[in-house]
Amino acid sequence: MRRPVVVGLAAVIGLIAADTTTAHVIATPAFLPSKSSASIVLSVPNERDDPMTGFSVTTTDGLEIHHADAVEGWTGQVGGLTASWTGGSLAPDAEVSFGVTLKADADPGVLQLQAEQSYDDGAVVRWPVSITVTPPAESSSQSLALAAVVALLGVLTVVAVAMLAWRRRSAKTLQEK
Repeated sequence: MRRPVVVGLAAVIGLIAADTTTAHVIATPAFLPSKSSASIVLSVPNERDDPMTGFSVTTTDGLEIHHADAVEGWTGQVGGLTASWTGGSLAPDAEVSFGVTLKADADPGVLQLQAEQSYDDGAVVRWPVSITVTPPAESSSQSLALAAVVALLGVLTVVAVAMLAWRRRSAKTLQEK
């Protein structure tokens, strides 16, 4: 049961460590277990006054792009370490979501993807996107056991708070008499 706790802690640390103040392209979820594949959604806002006409994301060593999801109005393709979408247009102050399936072969830690937005005036804006690789996922029975322990702790906490409130109310009632 120790490894699920490590996985959870690594995910929390990765979320805390991720600097979202400079990340205008946001990955959800922002973590991926090592030695597995998962779908990641990249929320991409157009923060410029010109229409965005292209988007790409490039991975680093330890991450592979297996698939780029279709997005209405955009043509997506995967080539090497890059997934790209072209042919669409995103108005200023609008947002679009692009999905990719990533496979992590890296050791646990934070990896940086490079997102690139292209605009009809020829401008290109680049953003780092953090993905936290967590330890490999455990079997579902271990995950279920961890969930049961967490639920039990939650129930015990609620019972303890209720008992304290009851005792305080009883003590207050006795003092008033």
